Amino acid sequence: MQTHIQADSHGGWLARCSAVLAKGESFVIGALMVSIFGLLMLNVISRAMGQPVIWVDELAVYLMIWVALVGASLALAKREHLAVTLVPDLLQPTGRRMLSRMVDLLLFVFFLILSAILWRWFDPLTLLRAGSVTAFTRETFNFLYQEPTVTLGVSKIWFWLILPIFCLTGLIHTAAHLMRAGQGAS
Repeated sequence: MQTHIQADSHGGWLARCSAVLAKGESFVIGALMVSIFGLLMLNVISRAMGQPVIWVDELAVYLMIWVALVGASLALAKREHLAVTLVPDLLQPTGRRMLSRMVDLLLFVFFLILSAILWRWFDPLTLLRAGSVTAFTRETFNFLYQEPTVTLGVSKIWFWLILPIFCLTGLIHTAAHLMRAGQGAS
């Protein structure tokens, strides 16, 4: 998968950051897809031999979630999400640019709201103040950091970390689009 993001003077450092991030996201998606394929092949072979590895399915599902969210962020950077173009096709170029800016602004606001929700859910300040995960859980009844996966036996937090990562990358990509639009680029 080739990633080409416009990272010229339009948008400055934020556009360059978005472009570098998009290249990294392409690499991560590829690595995760290879991992998922390997896990599924392990599952097929182990089941054929009558010795299924039970944790493979769960890990593959979690990795697919990571692929979906990293891919969604990459698609934001490249402006390649599926879109219904009925309205933009009816508009003049100026109207299309305004609509595109409005969509970018709405996406940015969405990611700001999501970041506030994630901040409350992950509650890092209370976790630091509590001094331990056990004390945090006891104080808040938030089991985010302790709940284990069903078959892997590791904390789900390692897989849920994709949410703040997605939120941060989405903010960077949409902010870069807004900066470009503010400087007259599209």
